[in-house]
Amino acid sequence: MTGLKLRRLDNIDVVVNDFSAMVAFYCDVLGLPLHPHGYEPERGWAMFTCGDVDLVLLSVPNAERLGRPRTSEYHNDPAGLHSFAAQVDDLDEAVAALDAHDVKWAGETVVYGAGHVLDAVPDGPFDGIWYRFRSFYDPEDNVMHICEVHPPTSPATPTPPSTRSHR
Repeated sequence: MTGLKLRRLDNIDVVVNDFSAMVAFYCDVLGLPLHPHGYEPERGWAMFTCGDVDLVLLSVPNAERLGRPRTSEYHNDPAGLHSFAAQVDDLDEAVAALDAHDVKWAGETVVYGAGHVLDAVPDGPFDGIWYRFRSFYDPEDNVMHICEVHPPTSPATPTPPSTRSHR
């Protein structure tokens, strides 16, 4: 395939009703730094850095929120953008930090790998990536996940179909 060659996810935009409350949450609760050139409150625009991706809050005070809040169980939610996740080194430490700010949780801690929820943390080698994550709501009921990412412990990981060579 030639043409479009996406390099990375650059930014996530979130339309918000209460701009100042949302900026405070993403700064003070999540601890995301404002981008050096990305805060213009008079224009209703704030950009935070989170690793290699920017998170942008766009103030639209009268924007209508359609549907019910999403949950940590995506298979029960409507189609469309569901959530976004941030990686942490220690999930339990991150949960405790968010508990100190009384965040509203969207579910319990989940262990996920091989395309489904696992009953427990893998004990021994695991063929594929697996995650421990917990979902929560920001002040406007957008779902976010904090997650520990555990790389495969088995020797070989299959190549996704889109990157296999076709002969």
